[in-house]
Formats: sequence, structure tokens, C-alpha cells
Amino acid sequence: MPKVILELNYSIYPEKRDEYLGIADKMRGIIQSQSTKNYSIYENKKGSNNFSEIYICESELEYDAIDDFENDEVTALTDKLFQSIIVDKKVTYSTKYEL
Repeated sequence: MPKVILELNYSIYPEKRDEYLGIADKMRGIIQSQSTKNYSIYENKKGSNNFSEIYICESELEYDAIDDFENDEVTALTDKLFQSIIVDKKVTYSTKYEL
């Protein structure tokens, strides 16, 4: 089965950078400890304060189950990102399927 990549892209308010980095670190730790999914967060160095969360799933079934691994703490952290840290609450999503 082909791998699937889910990519979430967003920009954060510059003055919220330190708060974001703390939240990102917590989210990464929780997600990586509670699932087998490959999950990472990257920063676009050309566009400071622009970040991508990337899930690499081993199959479409694993991709479909991404939401099953979220817990209350991850949901609360995600809500905080949307409410006060992500610029205009705008996130773009991209899904890529391996050939």
C-alpha cells in the first residue's frame, strides 16, 4: 500500500513565537508517544514564523485513523493555536499519495 503524507501549513504571530514553540514541543511529544505515525514540525526558513506539521502514514488506513490518536490535551493545544497563535486562524492542508 502506498504511503500518505498529510501536511498542514500556517503562519504564527511573531510575538507568539515562544509560546508556539512550547506548544509545538508538547504536541510533538504527545503525538509521537501515543502513535506509530511519523509526525514532525518544520519551519520555513525563507518565511519566518511559517510552519508545517507533517504526518507520514504507512497506508491510507493509517491516514484515515489520524484523528483516532488525538486526546483531550492535543485537542486543547490545537484549539489554543487556532484561537490566538495562528495568523487569521488560517491553515492550508495538503494530502499526498505515494506513487
